[in-house]
Amino acid sequence: MTAKTSIKAVIFDCFGVLYTGSLTELANHCDSPEDVKEMYDSTRAADHGFLAREDYISKMMELTHLSKREVVDLMSSAQVRSRGMFAYAAELKKRGYKIAVLSNIGRDTIQKLFNEHDYELFHAIIASGDIGITKPHITAYDRTLERLRVQPHEAIMIDDAYSNVEGAIEAGMHGVVFTSLVDLRSKIESILRA
Repeated sequence: MTAKTSIKAVIFDCFGVLYTGSLTELANHCDSPEDVKEMYDSTRAADHGFLAREDYISKMMELTHLSKREVVDLMSSAQVRSRGMFAYAAELKKRGYKIAVLSNIGRDTIQKLFNEHDYELFHAIIASGDIGITKPHITAYDRTLERLRVQPHEAIMIDDAYSNVEGAIEAGMHGVVFTSLVDLRSKIESILRA
């Protein structure tokens, strides 16, 4: 770590940053905006741990008119690991930064996506289903910072959702909206040099 920066931790969102998600693709199968809203509400309930996986899959089947196999396959196939993002996280860790994941997903999804090597890479992998609160609620960021033992101004949150980045900034953190790896590296390195 350079002496210029006070940053000690970089926190990554999972879907839309480290992995692409299936929710957008599932929403494409809905008949109406109301169904899409219900899908996102159901997803939030599952992320909080209030809706079991089987119940969630049933709800997705109802809203998309897809079979169980189609829903499960879509959820699996749409989760593509970003090798570039994982490599950048590993590079940041090697440079001395604490690396973490904070994602609005359940523990069962985390366990399917992250392998033993990933648990060695990240200092903390935090699922909203474990803590009972989702981003952009400030408590989600506070719990992550506590786990990493850093102050808000010492951390950067990377997320593809503007509202989650705004929540991180409101919590006192640096926030970067993810659009591409090239753009992200430029923004992160600029913050680290400050």
